[in-house]
Amino acid sequence: MQLKVNEVFHSIQGEGARIGRPCLFIRLTGCPLRCTYCDTAYAFTEGTPRELPDLLDEVCRRLGPPRKGPNAPFVELTGGEPLAHPSAPALLRAQLDLGYEVALETAGSHDLRPVPREVIKIVDRKTPGSGEEHRWLESNLDHMVSGQDELKFVLCDEADYAWAKAWCAERGIWERLEVLFSPVWGKLDPAWLAERIVADGLPVRLQVQLHKVIWGVARKGV
Repeated sequence: MQLKVNEVFHSIQGEGARIGRPCLFIRLTGCPLRCTYCDTAYAFTEGTPRELPDLLDEVCRRLGPPRKGPNAPFVELTGGEPLAHPSAPALLRAQLDLGYEVALETAGSHDLRPVPREVIKIVDRKTPGSGEEHRWLESNLDHMVSGQDELKFVLCDEADYAWAKAWCAERGIWERLEVLFSPVWGKLDPAWLAERIVADGLPVRLQVQLHKVIWGVARKGV
């Protein structure tokens, strides 16, 4: 079983409810989406085929033995769009079976049913500003676990904010899932977004891309 891997790197989780945690990232190659703000276009084609046992050996070597608790070794599968790889669910299951805490970053454009329930699913609901609003499977909401999984909105402008707010309200998302609102880096003012969230009383978590704050926008492997 092979997967085309763009990079494997140990860094700090820069996004989501687990922001700031040390994390081993496995970035797979390829993505059928073309978001207007994409910051990983280098992962569209660049990569090396890797066998599953080889990848798992690297995970074990770099993370050390698994353990429980708030400082458990943490690994995330990202992309590109990792679920564009048919073998991605098998990789996720194998990492869980080793005893690690495992997350998946996905656009919600591919079916979540094959993904093990225990995997932390960080699902990016694409907005109109992304240009990929239509690349969404509504049924994926049925496969997200309350109290574990996260629904993320990357917002390009005020119109995206209004759209995301209405979309969540129509589906009762606030009561079901942790919701993240993130401004597109360099495009939507985080201060404006923070003020709107507070003024509207939204039960969402504001996030910025911590890795870009620390290392800048151009550096890979972080």
